[in-house]
Amino acid sequence: MAIYVAWFNVEKVGRSSPREKEIITNHFLDYCFRSEFDIVTLLEIHSARETDIASYINSVYGPAYSATVVHGGHSNSYVCAIRTRTTTFDGSVKLVGLNRDVAEFSTSASGGFKLKTYLAHFKSGQTGLTAKQLREAVDAAAKNSGGTWMIGGDLNWEYDRREALGLPGDVKFFSYWSDSSQRKGGILDWALYSDNLKIKAAGISEFKRKHSEFGDMSGPDHKPVALQIDNGA
Repeated sequence: MAIYVAWFNVEKVGRSSPREKEIITNHFLDYCFRSEFDIVTLLEIHSARETDIASYINSVYGPAYSATVVHGGHSNSYVCAIRTRTTTFDGSVKLVGLNRDVAEFSTSASGGFKLKTYLAHFKSGQTGLTAKQLREAVDAAAKNSGGTWMIGGDLNWEYDRREALGLPGDVKFFSYWSDSSQRKGGILDWALYSDNLKIKAAGISEFKRKHSEFGDMSGPDHKPVALQIDNGA
């Protein structure tokens, strides 16, 4: 069976955030949990809200799901929720040169393969540090995952410039969105993965039909991503 992973950079959801941002975030979470996604992660959460959001997930969707906070400065925390039947949260490691982490997960597909997933909000600006972080993440995933891995989140590197990263030839790329994934234009929210996997958009027609606001960035500055990951070996 496939493994399902989703993330959403909600750009500092805080107590002063527009109401539509909170509504879209709640719709995203509810969609993913009711669809039994294995990993659901919110990126760039304000420190004033991180505990509230994790507690909400645990109280409403637990024990089927368990949420953990990965701290990251004043407004760059992650809330990581796992489907407890399939997935473990394996902790996090620091991103070089930045007060943020890479969150790590292990998922076992029913009767199938095992996947290591790494999610993070990488350095903004498509800088040399961004490229260094992404290259180091790929190296670490290849060495520590057993060979089956995916890296996602807000990569903060334009999808059309992916070849400029100079990654090994066996690294594959996938973007859920074909136009843009953030308000200023361009696709920054996409995935890198090992070549023994197959990735496609998860429930893309239902995702967009039921929640057309996911493509409207007037609230959150980014669009969410939802992936179906299969063994391609």
